Amino acid sequence: MRAEETACVVLASGLSQRFGALDKLEAKLCDKSVLGHVFETIEAVGFGEIFVLTQKQSEGRFTWVVNSSPEDGQGHALRLGLASARSAGWETICVVLGDMPLVQTSHLQLLLGKLEGKSAVVSACKEQTMPPAIFREEAIDLILSDKSQSGARTILGQLKPVIVPICEEAALDVDTPEDLIRVRRIMESRYT
Repeated sequence: MRAEETACVVLASGLSQRFGALDKLEAKLCDKSVLGHVFETIEAVGFGEIFVLTQKQSEGRFTWVVNSSPEDGQGHALRLGLASARSAGWETICVVLGDMPLVQTSHLQLLLGKLEGKSAVVSACKEQTMPPAIFREEAIDLILSDKSQSGARTILGQLKPVIVPICEEAALDVDTPEDLIRVRRIMESRYT
C-alpha cells in the first residue's frame, strides 16, 4: 500500500491526567514538542491527508478534528477520527498516537508494506497490540460499530490483523513527567 493512498489519524485529544497540570503533547522534548516529533515522523512518510484529533480547534497544514468529549475515552476518539477520514473519502487509514514520539518512519512504512490483501495491520510489543495500526474498509466498519471505550482492542479477534513487532523504545508513550524524562534520555543518546 502506498502512503499517498492512505490517510493518517493522530489521536491527540486525551485528558493527560497522569501528566499533571501541563499538556503532555506540548511538553518540550529535545528540540520540539512531543506532538511535534510525531508530526515530523508522519509527514516524512507522505500520507495523503493527516487528521489530528484535538480538544480545541487549530489551524495549519493538517485537517483538525475537535473531540468535544475526550472523557469518553480512546475508543470514542478513534471512531471520531476514522469517521472524519472516512467521510473525506479515505478507505485506508493509519492511526498513530500523539504521545508516542519514538515511532520511526521505517515502522510506519513497514506497516504499509504488510497491508496488501489484509483488513488490518497492528503493532505489538511483548504480545500487546497497539498503535500505530492501519485499517481498511472492513476493519473500519467494525471499529465504527463498536461502542467500547478501549479502542480497537475489543474487535481485533474478529479482524485477525497482521501483527508487526515494535521495539520497546518505540512503543513508549509519554503519560507522566517521568516518561518524558525517559524518552528524552533515549532521544539524546541517539544524537550523541
